[in-house]
Amino acid sequence: MGVIENYKNERGFTIVELLIVIVIIGILAALVIVAYTGITQRAKNTQTTSTAVAWLKILTNYKTENGSWPASGVCLGSGYLWGVNEAVSGTGQCRDDGASVVLNSNAGFNNGMSKYANGTLPTPAFVTAANGAAPWKRGISYFQGGGGLLRLDVTMAGQDTCPAISNTTVTKNDYTNGNSVCMYTIGNVTDTN
Repeated sequence: MGVIENYKNERGFTIVELLIVIVIIGILAALVIVAYTGITQRAKNTQTTSTAVAWLKILTNYKTENGSWPASGVCLGSGYLWGVNEAVSGTGQCRDDGASVVLNSNAGFNNGMSKYANGTLPTPAFVTAANGAAPWKRGISYFQGGGGLLRLDVTMAGQDTCPAISNTTVTKNDYTNGNSVCMYTIGNVTDTN
């Protein structure tokens, strides 16, 4: 009987104690995941914003030297993949509005702009803002909107406020996948020096 009595006197964790520990670990894990997601979104947005500022400087330098803005309708930077699901095959794309506008990477444009960037072109974080298969946007596109307005359409992670960029006006569109596009008007095609 001595062995059975010794066994009964040993104290272990009850099921309630174990459940409490599991719940606490779950809560801590959830907090870490939320914090990590916020940190990665801010890092991507910081990279993309600094890239947009650099591209604005590049485009402005081009305009200063040539008297007008460069032709628009391109993805700014390199490394874009094809389609909303980022397929490896196909021409790199940064925008698909459905039937109206599809913008692709353009090596010739990038090569022509490299002289205004001292040889190194900036590349954004490749965040995608999408409302299903179309419309969607990724990275940064240089686009001519209505009335000849030239824009940098900058895709941001999350739906926070668009950061201010000097010498631009900004409007914002939120997309159903939780990301947004900040549309910075930089000038008009009729602008000359």
